[in-house]
Amino acid sequence: MKPLHKIALVCTTFILAAATGHVMQNSARFGLTSDQVSPPMAGTPQSPAEPVALAAEPEVHVAQVPGLTAPAPRLQVVETDTVTLPQDDPAPATGFAKPACAAPTLSVASAPSASVQLTLEAPCLSGQWATIRHEGLTLPIRLSTNGDWSGLVPAMAPEARLSVALPDGTQLNAVQAVTGLANLNRYVLSAEGPAALQLHGYEYGSGAGGEGDVSAAMPRTADTPLGGWMAVFDDPEAGTQVQIYSAPAEMADIRLQAEAEITPQSCGKDLRAQAQRLLKGSAEAPAPITLAMPDCGDGEGAVVMALPDFPLNVAAN
Repeated sequence: MKPLHKIALVCTTFILAAATGHVMQNSARFGLTSDQVSPPMAGTPQSPAEPVALAAEPEVHVAQVPGLTAPAPRLQVVETDTVTLPQDDPAPATGFAKPACAAPTLSVASAPSASVQLTLEAPCLSGQWATIRHEGLTLPIRLSTNGDWSGLVPAMAPEARLSVALPDGTQLNAVQAVTGLANLNRYVLSAEGPAALQLHGYEYGSGAGGEGDVSAAMPRTADTPLGGWMAVFDDPEAGTQVQIYSAPAEMADIRLQAEAEITPQSCGKDLRAQAQRLLKGSAEAPAPITLAMPDCGDGEGAVVMALPDFPLNVAAN
């Protein structure tokens, strides 16, 4: 038993020595001395501790094993109930809010040829249709993209009373006195439908398309020195058209006609309109007129209806 005991003691001594050497070796590797590893003995006087500089963290190398790929880390997904967070109150309105539209306005002024210069501003009604009413006439107008309209309205009375009806139900009124109405003759043709009649005033013996042909296509202006002029109010969407021809009362050579082209929309129909004259400032009662169109397939062209001319005695006086 003694030899075996000696062998065990030798082995035990060897293992302890090896372990002690391993600890001391690694302690030195990380910047620690034996004094720092072993606690001081009791009763041993201690010198003031001096700062110990730690060695830099050792670089760690990861060995790569050929043919093996590091597995991707696995994340655990935990399902939870959806939580709705309370919403904050909306921010108060600031100066960047869209301003409200200005209220519509209507202004009038005297214009040439006993007319009224009418200016309408309705910013909230951009591009929409409105209606001017004056002495029994209904005149359609369309506002611009800015919501305004400006144009001449031939007066049918020395004191022109006008009202404008807007599509939102608003109605604006104005009154404007005009001068020189007694020196003018007017002819008004109001028609409805997709194939409206066209009013022509042929002056000084002119033919269709000539210099003296006054129509919606060649209306002239109110201050023209050539003779008459025409104001046109047209709403193609509603099929409403009002044409007002005005000429100096002293002009005698004027021939008035209503014309309509033969089209699929007009053929085989009776085109109706309402005519009204104003002679030297005095308005006559409106009168209906009817133009019978030929059947479809009977050819192309236009149908012409002669309208009552201005009386010669009125024109001459």
